[in-house]
Amino acid sequence: MKLTPMDINNKEFKRGLRGYLQDEVDEFLDDVVDNYEELYKENAKLKEKIEVLNEQVEHYAKIESTIQNTLVLAQNAADQAKESSQKEAELIVKNANETAQRIVDKAHNDVIQINDEFDRVKQEFIKFRAKFRNFINTQLETFDDLEKDLNKNYSISTPVEEEIGIKDIAYEESYNEVNEEVSQDDLKEIKSFFANKED
Repeated sequence: MKLTPMDINNKEFKRGLRGYLQDEVDEFLDDVVDNYEELYKENAKLKEKIEVLNEQVEHYAKIESTIQNTLVLAQNAADQAKESSQKEAELIVKNANETAQRIVDKAHNDVIQINDEFDRVKQEFIKFRAKFRNFINTQLETFDDLEKDLNKNYSISTPVEEEIGIKDIAYEESYNEVNEEVSQDDLKEIKSFFANKED
């Protein structure tokens, strides 16, 4: 049971034959009441302060908890952002490497195709040059033979009309020989080669 200053002040003691002097007891009790009342009030104030402090502590504890939760969320968000950025960077690098590799492979294949095409055209040109040279040589030989025939068949005693007739016959025969000696396939191939070069 807690005693209040009023309880002490209202307390009554029974009297005995050899009891204490009442005035001294009353005076002492008055002092006790005064001191106890002062302590009681001070205790009450301290309790109020403690309660206020407890409320403040609880408030700050909630703030601290909120801050900690916020920091945790911020850290998690930062970790996720870092991980996401790292994955995105790795994906970008991977795509860039793959694209670069495709470009290099295509360029390599293009070089191979160009070299193959160059070799093919070169071989065709070599074949054409040989056939064209053969064609020119054949024509030159034909003209040489024609010139020899004309010189061989020419005579001063021959009448002019006969001489002209002989020349015409010799020229026509030589021309036919030229047409027979030059193959139609060679002519077609020569024409085709120049047509392709013009395209």
